[in-house]
Amino acid sequence: MTRYLFIFLFGLSLTWGQSSLDILSTPTDTRDAALGINLSPSVKPTRILTHPNQSVTLNVWNWVADIQGATMGIGLDNTFLGVQAMHSGEIEVRDKIPTEQPLSTFEYTLFDMSAAHAHQWQDVTIGLGAQLIYERTLNASATGLAFNFAAAYQLSDKYLVSGGIRHFGVTGKLDEESTDLPTELWAGVDAQFENFSVLMELNNGPIPTSAGVSYALFKRFELMAGIQVESTDPSATVHPSAGFTASWTNFTLGYAIYQMDHTLGPRQFITLYWDY
Repeated sequence: MTRYLFIFLFGLSLTWGQSSLDILSTPTDTRDAALGINLSPSVKPTRILTHPNQSVTLNVWNWVADIQGATMGIGLDNTFLGVQAMHSGEIEVRDKIPTEQPLSTFEYTLFDMSAAHAHQWQDVTIGLGAQLIYERTLNASATGLAFNFAAAYQLSDKYLVSGGIRHFGVTGKLDEESTDLPTELWAGVDAQFENFSVLMELNNGPIPTSAGVSYALFKRFELMAGIQVESTDPSATVHPSAGFTASWTNFTLGYAIYQMDHTLGPRQFITLYWDY
């Protein structure tokens, strides 16, 4: 019954409500998901240089009601290219619960192509990213172009401050409703110690505060955890996430559970990194 209720409500929101191109707010790999902070170079292009990522990233994730996604990214010096897809299986549109037959069924697809570039001048790094998003539901579709700008400054060997604007741009129309990009201003602080790191972020979006920690338990095994604080009425909601990575030769395998307390269940991420 809960599954059908979710499908019904999800279908209504896609068919008659405004869309926000949710793929832009979805974690792109296990590190994002475990820490609860989006670290993708597409969204934060300065990370191409300040936190060099594995050269090739392959990620898959799964959520409730057959909602799933996949990501592929490749880093080339100070440039990053990525492709991300989000897909839902057959969604049932109902006028009430329960009914013998749904009013209709359809599949929901989101697709995102991204590119980012960064340049460094001494302790200052500037980066710009762009994302082309395609969304389709029933017989309607929309296309959007989102831009991400970031700047970072290395305070010391251990501390880095950064900030910028993400998901700023234009979109087309989905059916009769306009789509809205989830534009946010953000600022973050990273603290890196020997085998321990802390990341914090503030933004003006629906998740105003995020914090994550990582600890290298062994040389090739890392534990990660994070929280997201969501402003709700009358009190705030805290979403915990956790995960780990294990490395061998040039490969790293990661697993994470994102927002473990979510009412619809957590999202599970599996990522393979290849540092060629």
